[in-house]
Amino acid sequence: MRSHQIAFALLLSLSGQTMAGGSTASFLKIGVGARPIGMGNAFTAIANDINAIAWNPAGLSQLSKREVGLMHAELFADTRYDFLGYAHPTSIGTFGLGINYLSQAKIESRSADRSASGSFGASDMALNIAYGRPIPSGTRLGINFKYLQSQISDVKAQGWAVDLGALHRTPIAGLNLGLAVQNLGPGLKFIEESSPLPLTFATGFTYHLHLGMALALDLKHMPHDKRTTVSIGTEYALFSALTLRAGYLGALAAQGQKNLRSTEGLAGLGTGFGLKLRGYGIDYAFTPMGELGNAQRISLSASF
Repeated sequence: MRSHQIAFALLLSLSGQTMAGGSTASFLKIGVGARPIGMGNAFTAIANDINAIAWNPAGLSQLSKREVGLMHAELFADTRYDFLGYAHPTSIGTFGLGINYLSQAKIESRSADRSASGSFGASDMALNIAYGRPIPSGTRLGINFKYLQSQISDVKAQGWAVDLGALHRTPIAGLNLGLAVQNLGPGLKFIEESSPLPLTFATGFTYHLHLGMALALDLKHMPHDKRTTVSIGTEYALFSALTLRAGYLGALAAQGQKNLRSTEGLAGLGTGFGLKLRGYGIDYAFTPMGELGNAQRISLSASF
């Protein structure tokens, strides 16, 4: 299959279409934030910045200051993914607001006789209201409510979902555990066909070493897609203002199914860096995507 054919199939998938036995609203599977992506998507047990809204809402409770963050991602076939978030700590916990928006280039439409008949667009959006707070014994809990909207041409679907998260500081110094259940909800219905959301169960570990290094491991299972992924990542603070990151995301194929992720070249690899000075930060991530080319993300953040 040629690269433009692959890209077209993925465009339909991300825009709410579903493959047999799979899920809809696939844009919810796209990672938010240059920092987590640079670590190969291993972020469930870290989640200590504005990206916690999308990865593990329990992590919001780790923020001691208000934080605002913006991400822009250039994906394949002129597809763009954006995120804007704000977190506000209070005496009863930390509240977060966020919006995810996936926009795609116009897709050429065809009539019954295969002749060109104009073009149509597709977009997806999620509005997030999140909350996280600590409880005794070194545990943090969080919840994120999402309003979802997907549109293909003039056909629109709306719905909702809930994410639940927990973080726990283990008795082993430097070792933290993260748990998250994402996209709990009734699914989206296009016209007369309803499909489930990409329900995800995530377990993560992170170990903070001396000298500013952290190692992270995530295991995610998506039952509707019959798919399990493993992520490993690391970040190293070269000095206080510069952090280097690298990671790898691999998919474990279910019995009798082919691995959905390309194994050609460096697909699955994530690399990036972060610069931070006086509460302002910029993060960049680069991820090869095989025949589709490369994806790039940049995030800006400010704490105050």
